[in-house]
Amino acid sequence: MIFQQATDMLAHRKELDPISNAVQGVIRAAYRAAGPAGRPVKNALYGTWFGHPLHPSLTDLAIGAWATASVLDVLDSVTRYGALSRCADGALAFGTMAGMAAMASGLTDAQHIPDPPRRIGVLHGIMNVGLVFLQAASLTQRARGRRGTGRVMSLLGLGGLLVSSYLGGELVERYRIGVNRAPQDGIPMAFQPVMALADLPENQPRQVQVSGVPVVLVRQGDRIYAMHATCTHMSGNLAQGMLVDGAIQCPLHGSRFALDDGHVVDGPASFAERCLATRVRNGQIEVGPGEGLGRCQHEPVSVQAPEAQEMVGAGVPR
Repeated sequence: MIFQQATDMLAHRKELDPISNAVQGVIRAAYRAAGPAGRPVKNALYGTWFGHPLHPSLTDLAIGAWATASVLDVLDSVTRYGALSRCADGALAFGTMAGMAAMASGLTDAQHIPDPPRRIGVLHGIMNVGLVFLQAASLTQRARGRRGTGRVMSLLGLGGLLVSSYLGGELVERYRIGVNRAPQDGIPMAFQPVMALADLPENQPRQVQVSGVPVVLVRQGDRIYAMHATCTHMSGNLAQGMLVDGAIQCPLHGSRFALDDGHVVDGPASFAERCLATRVRNGQIEVGPGEGLGRCQHEPVSVQAPEAQEMVGAGVPR
């Protein structure tokens, strides 16, 4: 309770806004200056290729390696077995490299965090940057023969990690930063009609409700695509987005999802969007379950039941 109250106070300290604004501004300016070359770097650090945010995976590597180094340091001080000290240095070096990568991915993610969690995020980031440099300094001390000093610095770093990790947990568990924001239910058990084919213009996204969940429909040529309409990154409404090269772009932060299977084309999203199967029957667009995430059949509009084709041709119902 005490720790939660402390983080709640931090989240409402507007004095942190100049720092967080400056950090976000610097990151955005750096990627703008990089131009098109910055796009693959951003996507790599977001984790779009991974199907999951990259930052928490990298932090786990760093924390695990640094903890291992401290355990080996203790064993080395007890046994005086020289190989343990070398293993500790290796684990510390690996953790520091992972920490640097986590720092880069965390800063990249930070440019999209809103208030109030942004204030917690800036403290979390400052602490993590300091911890990485502290562990790097520990490596330097060890290389200079000051192993005792290096061990103390590593232990101090582990203590700081407890606080930083708590702040990171608050961002995820309380503010849902870095989690899949799209609904995980709302998958229809069978095909159900959602809209008349005549009401869906080509290349104009439309939102419908399927099993109580918003779904976006897009018609391109002879195909109709359907996917959940809530962006997996920050809950943007994809039905209000624009179409770009076979993908739909979120209006909030520009995440792009492929229409055919929902995979992430561009971050900051890292989780794929759930696509749904589509077909046309009796002049109605029907949406149904796919075979799994990213596996959805989109039956051509021209393929309709024989009676449906007759009705469309006649222009009147039977």
